[in-house]
Amino acid sequence: MNYFINKYLKKCLKTVLKAGLHLWLTLISFQNNRVCFCLQQQFLCRSSEGQKMRLFGRHGFKTISTSVEANNKYHGLVNQGATCYLNSVLQVLFMTEDFREAVKRSSKQNVGIGLLGALTDLFDNLQKHTANTHKIITQLGINRVYEQRDAAECIEKILTMTSPEASQIFHGLLANQITCSKGHKETDRDAPFWHLPLSLVDFYNQDYSVVNGIEEFFRPTCLNGEHQMYCDRCGHKVDATITDVIKHHPDVLILLLKRFEFNYSYMSYFKTSCFVEVPYSLQIPGSEVYELYAVVDHFGGMRGGHYSATIKTQDEDRWYKFDDTQVTPLDYQPFQEKSQSAYLLFYRKAKSKSHNCYHRHLFLYIYIFLFYYVFYYSCCR
Repeated sequence: MNYFINKYLKKCLKTVLKAGLHLWLTLISFQNNRVCFCLQQQFLCRSSEGQKMRLFGRHGFKTISTSVEANNKYHGLVNQGATCYLNSVLQVLFMTEDFREAVKRSSKQNVGIGLLGALTDLFDNLQKHTANTHKIITQLGINRVYEQRDAAECIEKILTMTSPEASQIFHGLLANQITCSKGHKETDRDAPFWHLPLSLVDFYNQDYSVVNGIEEFFRPTCLNGEHQMYCDRCGHKVDATITDVIKHHPDVLILLLKRFEFNYSYMSYFKTSCFVEVPYSLQIPGSEVYELYAVVDHFGGMRGGHYSATIKTQDEDRWYKFDDTQVTPLDYQPFQEKSQSAYLLFYRKAKSKSHNCYHRHLFLYIYIFLFYYVFYYSCCR
């Protein structure tokens, strides 16, 4: 009798676990908006050479030849001379889905007008094949394509010239908050920004931390002694602090690592090539948490160099390297070590934890329901 009871309970437990496993896989797939598991337990594992694939199924490993370019669903941009700086920022803008969709919506109202029309055509081409940037170059007024320019200035110019709906994704608002020693607060004029500049000039021979740089950027400045400020509410000069506060947090926060500085002793610019610790998650004052999704790198010095971009896709949650016409999927997590080439960092607002908690609780409730349902159904048979 005990044998049949144990066998019956094992059967029920196996059924419940199988149903729960299928439910869990379904929820994971739904949450990430992609198929997470392949049928018949087949997994594609990229070889170290990047030119072959190993297919694992019921019959073991099989090696099949493939082409990285043929299997890539992302495409590169042709370098028109020394326009790698332009290609890098355009790829980041294209891979920023909210910006791409905003450009598409705005172009329907202003068909083929100016830079907006050129961006629309470029984004359409990038979804199909390797594209060129002739129209973009014309709209930006770039006359010397063999002269390398600054990627930070380039993206700022593009955002300024495009539609407000698209550019507002990167648009932030800073203000100076003055607090007197009595606690009275006054907010100075608002200052819009496209990026937050982090100075590396004091870290020429040492490593730099972005987290510490953000803390330094928002650290209050004390005004005392002969630098006291007049407080209208106090009626006289008092000690005070000035703090930069973000009144509007952009959906995408750009951090500019100021590697290029002017040396007044030599009356020329120089590049700081110190190693930078780049965090994946960044806490910004104002309870905003951002997650890294793109980096524009600069290699070389002042007289010659090259730009490329490393970007994480939203649908696959995978990193790709965009180097002009070459687009390479990465099989590793970049920036695990300090970077000596990172120049522009792109952070996206992190999703709220309540979204993930909702799915976890939903899974738990449905699993409990399935357990009682299967148990009750089995007992009544």
